[in-house]
Amino acid sequence: MFHLDIAPVNLIDLLLVLLIFFVTTTSFLQLKVIELNLPHANNTHVEYKKKLTYVVNIKQNCTLFFNAKEVTKQELSNSIKTTYNANKKSIYQIGADENSPHKCFVEVLDIFQQNSIENISILTKELK
Repeated sequence: MFHLDIAPVNLIDLLLVLLIFFVTTTSFLQLKVIELNLPHANNTHVEYKKKLTYVVNIKQNCTLFFNAKEVTKQELSNSIKTTYNANKKSIYQIGADENSPHKCFVEVLDIFQQNSIENISILTKELK
């Protein structure tokens, strides 16, 4: 007769090895966002597709960022055009500091309009 004796310590070791393997090989979704004080809104659901989502941030002093890299308006326009031409399903999220001038936000929207891009969303904080 065959008798199998498995010690619980061996199972715990195996479980820890598997856990370490999956934690180190899992790809984490990280949205590249600059520290902003976002305004609040009721509906804050935003679609996020890895490698297709690009974030445009507007700081309080009208400094622009594209995927956490500081850019000028012309560089922003070029980056948006390049990413959109590479994949028409690209998603663009605009995060503007709640104290940034409205003019800066409108200028960014104009850049999207000049490049005929309409797939944009606005980043906000959820109302509590």
